[in-house]
Amino acid sequence: MLKAIKYILNFEWSAGIPMGAAKNVFLVLFVLIGVLVLLIPNDYIYAGAKRRKWWLNLKLWALGDLAFIFITYYIF
Repeated sequence: MLKAIKYILNFEWSAGIPMGAAKNVFLVLFVLIGVLVLLIPNDYIYAGAKRRKWWLNLKLWALGDLAFIFITYYIF
């Protein structure tokens, strides 16, 4: 077990992964996180808010951040 953990944490196994495949994996992960953010109920998002304003919607801020990171990873 310890030998397997040392092998995984050494990251030599990742040398054979093509750069495009690694990039696509991260892009898919960002999309998946975005879908999970959209599944959060609105009542939970606005918990504690006295009035529902659009700028208090945490989904919009999270999706905006994910979009920024997605575009950065897509370009580079």
